[in-house]
Amino acid sequence: MSFIAIDLDGTLLNNENEISEENINAIKFAGENGIEIVISTGRAHFDAKKICERFRISPYVIGTNGATIHSKYGECISSITISKTNVEQILRWLDERNYYFEVFTDKSIYALKERREIFQNEINSLKRVELDEDMKELVNVAERQFDQFGYVLVDHCQEIIQRNEEVNNILVCTFDMKKLEEARNQFNKRIDLMVVSSAEHNIEITNRSASKGLALEKLVFLMSGSLEQSMAIGDSNNDISMLEKVGYSVAMGNAKEDIKSICTTSTLNNDENGVAHAIYRYIDTFVAKR
Repeated sequence: MSFIAIDLDGTLLNNENEISEENINAIKFAGENGIEIVISTGRAHFDAKKICERFRISPYVIGTNGATIHSKYGECISSITISKTNVEQILRWLDERNYYFEVFTDKSIYALKERREIFQNEINSLKRVELDEDMKELVNVAERQFDQFGYVLVDHCQEIIQRNEEVNNILVCTFDMKKLEEARNQFNKRIDLMVVSSAEHNIEITNRSASKGLALEKLVFLMSGSLEQSMAIGDSNNDISMLEKVGYSVAMGNAKEDIKSICTTSTLNNDENGVAHAIYRYIDTFVAKR
């Protein structure tokens, strides 16, 4: 059994946050050829599920950068959390330094109301000045982030800590690159944490045992499948672990060169149905020859 693991933002989703009809048809065609589809995203599983339902697809979902795995029917297969002690330490450090952050649990995405308004103002300020095309798209990506399903806005960091919920992922966002690098360095030195990024303005913190690659490996093993015969498609730093796990890795046309350099091949960008193009080429090259 082979799998196709597909990132969402910047990959399957176009710049309008939609899945094109061409990509939907390609996913269905892959299913008809006996291939299991896996959405592998930094988003929460419940947010990814809403998107999939909206566009009439029913894949497995690897959520919060590999911290969760859910079946096609929404059943939890695996959940890896950050320890309660680490969650409190991370949140207090971020809060004391006035970062905007989001806390992903099994049912909600928590954010501080005031910090969200400040981050939105940061976005609005950037939209009022002359930006190059890459920066314009980055600002649009940041703004689309607020379209996620499951937000719960609170007034104080302590409210999140006191809820004592299991936390899968903590997302940190800022356009102050020096400030972002400070946070990256702070948590990168921790041997029990994993720090990745899905865009230039963020970092995402999980348990060291959680990554898209490890989650895909676990799912494929449970399903008695083959990583060597599987494909992964992505565009960002948080996709590297799964791109390196499979036999056939595809970088989106909009991916940076460091992502393209580790992949088997590249495809068109996310506004040009790059996922569909990659799926048909994979099936023609590998599946049809079996």
